[in-house]
Formats: sequence, C-alpha cells, structure tokens
Amino acid sequence: MKANNMTANEKRLATMRANLESLEAAAGALLEKGENMTAAERAALLEMVNIAYHDSGKIEGAASIDGSASCDFCMKMRGAAEENILIICGMCYAAADSWKEAAWRRHKLNARILSSVLFTKEELASIVLPSDITRINEDGDVINVTHARNILRIIETHGNMSRFGFWFKNHAAVAAGLDAEGVHDNDEKRRRYNARFVQSSILIGFPARPQWFSDVIFTVYPDKETTLEAIASGAHECNGRKCKECGWNCYNARKNAEGLQHVAEYLRTNKAKRSAVMEAYTAKKESI
Repeated sequence: MKANNMTANEKRLATMRANLESLEAAAGALLEKGENMTAAERAALLEMVNIAYHDSGKIEGAASIDGSASCDFCMKMRGAAEENILIICGMCYAAADSWKEAAWRRHKLNARILSSVLFTKEELASIVLPSDITRINEDGDVINVTHARNILRIIETHGNMSRFGFWFKNHAAVAAGLDAEGVHDNDEKRRRYNARFVQSSILIGFPARPQWFSDVIFTVYPDKETTLEAIASGAHECNGRKCKECGWNCYNARKNAEGLQHVAEYLRTNKAKRSAVMEAYTAKKESI
C-alpha cells in the first residue's frame, strides 16, 4: 500500500513496526558479539529491556518486567494443553492478547536479552523502576538459569526501591537461579530479596506442589463453586480484582506457622469451554 493511501492508524502501525524492527535488529547485532561486547554495548543492550508502568488494569499502579508468552517453555505448555484441557496455559491471556503487537514483541525481546546475557549486579542496578511495586512476569515466564539470575539480581539491587512479586511456573529455572546465586534456604532468600515468590499452579483447580522457595501458590479454579470452596478452606480471594484493592496481597504475603498462603482465582472463559474444563476437573478429582 502506498504511503499516501494509508490511514492514520495504518501509518501509526507502520511506524511502530519499523521502530520495533530497528530495535530488534540492534539487539540482535549486539547479542551476536557475545563475550566480545564492550561495557558500553552491554549497557546499551540492557537499556533495551522494557519496563512497563501500568496506569490501568489489574496491576494498576505497579511496574512489570515481563517475559514472553512465545518462549519455548510457554509454547511447550500450551502444546501440552491441547491434550489436557486442565493445563492453564491453554487459556493464556498473554497469548490471546498477541494482537497487542508492540507489547508482545517487546516482551519477546526482554526474554531474549535477559536469557542470553548474565549482567552484573552493578549493571542491573542502573535500571530505573517507575513504581514501588513491581511484578515479574505479568506475561511469560522464566526461560533458563541466566534469565532467573538476572531477575534475582534486579530484585536484589532494587530491594530498597520496590517490593516485588515474582510469578513463575517454570520452577526448575528459578531453583537453578537461586542455587547459582548462592541462595539455599528461606532465611537467606528473605534477607536478600524484598519479594514474594508466587508459584502459579499449572492445573486448573489443583494447587501446585510448592517448591522450597514458594511463598504463595496461585491457583485458577474452574467455576464459582470450586473457587468459593478454596476460599472457605483458607485461600485468599483474587477473582480478577485489581491488586491495590486487596492491599497488594501477593506481594506482601508471608509464610506463617500453617504454611504457604494460597490464592484462588475464578477461571475467565466462555460457557462451552468451562463445561469441558469442569468435566475434566471432575474426572481427575474422582480418580485421585
């Protein structure tokens, strides 16, 4: 389409895509240098990591450092969901929102950079966070040990500036990152990280088996009845409320004598898919 025939929106999208392509090419060229990158080039690459401030939506008032819903881990989990409808990744909101092209591509670039280069704490300390509450992985997940270590180092170097909620399903990568950073127990974890580690349950209606470093288990339930049952059993009610409305619970929750805190959210989907999920949920429940 000729430029003079483009609508204002088409021109805006064309400009956005050109800018993103330029950014992706610049990042790719630096990443190809690997260990040959200069300090200035490493700093330039780190500046390409997108940190979002949310002035609306569920985490209004918070910042986020996001991974990519198109990473290998997320793609593998969505593939598994084709065989097992209870795998929550089949309902991935981030994948469903892939039409938000700018965010989707920036998150993909985040994941590529943070999973490829291990930055020093001094380098990561230069990152500016726009809020005193920061969510890790509103979209996407941790890809590998390098990615996990960079996130942990960001949290450690910014603990006096922001409170973190670190969401993850890929617990193996997080565990490897903690081990590589020399963190092997919760006392050390709490001393170094002003964060809550929020483990998202993979199966709808079935809380994940907690890892030693998990502070919160966040589970999506198939219908209102099962959600209310979980809440009656002690889970905190989320149900899509804005985080600030419940006092940033997942970011401030702490372990207590009874163990982990559980959080329950009601599955948002259409009637037909909910019916299929409930059928699979009931069958699994009866088989246990």
